[in-house]
Amino acid sequence: MTDKAVIVAINSYPGAPLSGCLNDAQDAAEELVSAFGFKSAAIRLLVEKRATAKAILERLRWLARDAKPGDRLLFWYSGHGAQVADQNGDEVKGMDDVICPVDFNWEEPRLIRDDTFYEIFKTIPDGVHFAWVSDSCHSGTLTREFEPPAKKTSAKKAPKPKILGERFMPAPVDHAWSHRVARDLGHKPKPIAMSAPQINVAFISGCRDNQTSADANFGGRPNGALSYFLLKNLKAHKDAPVTALVDAVRADLKKNGYSQVPQIDGKRIGLPFLG
Repeated sequence: MTDKAVIVAINSYPGAPLSGCLNDAQDAAEELVSAFGFKSAAIRLLVEKRATAKAILERLRWLARDAKPGDRLLFWYSGHGAQVADQNGDEVKGMDDVICPVDFNWEEPRLIRDDTFYEIFKTIPDGVHFAWVSDSCHSGTLTREFEPPAKKTSAKKAPKPKILGERFMPAPVDHAWSHRVARDLGHKPKPIAMSAPQINVAFISGCRDNQTSADANFGGRPNGALSYFLLKNLKAHKDAPVTALVDAVRADLKKNGYSQVPQIDGKRIGLPFLG
């Protein structure tokens, strides 16, 4: 059995910095060692200025290479997400979800599309215990405030969370216009895990397509809200099916006033996270 993990975290985006991603990475790596028995040498951390598109793709190909049943693989990403118009010449065909490497500039090759993830991960065979966490936003210009939904009952209101930022990358004017063209043409955003049902993976994303993921403060220490509550629940329920694990994460987020709703996809969601 081989264990491999790639953990990518970026705080220092030019013009759009985040706060909690490096803590997410450190916490996830420590959990792999302490709870799942990973050796430190099996974990590749790629952070800040080293987390370029080229470097991330190299690590992901290493992660998927020679995978065989019984192996345990993890890809954990904490950083900005965005949507870009998928263009064919001058014609907008639709929208692709992307993650934003540190050298992200809205153009190829300095972004990583959902299609690219599919091409790399589709080679991972059944029987491999593969989990993929994306603590990022899958929307570009679509944002919403993190306010608890109004309740008609007299139940105690959820506390207002301490939001440090939102994990989406705001589009420049030309790309924002392409987004508008795509929406006017009736093109709906394609989720980053659109092909995940065909992939041997348990995919966990930070929010719905029309939401942002929170960069938040927990006891004076920044973390992504998804990462914080996912790791909290992994400590207590690491052998639970991913469906139940994420239900617990959603409940914690709602209880603490976050409106983001994590999503799951892939063949492995009925199985334990890495078991």
